[in-house]
Amino acid sequence: MDLIILLVLIAVVIIVFRDTKCFVYFLGIIEIFFHVMTYIAGHIGVAEISNFIYKYIPSSILVIIGRYANGLFYDILAWLFVFCFLVLDYHLIKYFFKRK
Repeated sequence: MDLIILLVLIAVVIIVFRDTKCFVYFLGIIEIFFHVMTYIAGHIGVAEISNFIYKYIPSSILVIIGRYANGLFYDILAWLFVFCFLVLDYHLIKYFFKRK
């Protein structure tokens, strides 16, 4: 189910914005959201909220990919994910130096 939701969101971003940069920013936003929610679940101290977050929100996009792929296919998708984050870093660094 989580893979379907993620793929639909990615498709909407690609269809609406039609830009690779927006796709990469979207992946970064989703990944940061997953990490923040995992941190909150581990440090909030309320068992019900922590259990809800651990049950329904994955800790990373790679966790979602790992649930549905394995072996060489997983390795290829993981490296594509890393490449997307390198592109995100490139755009963030370019934006940072452009502003100065």
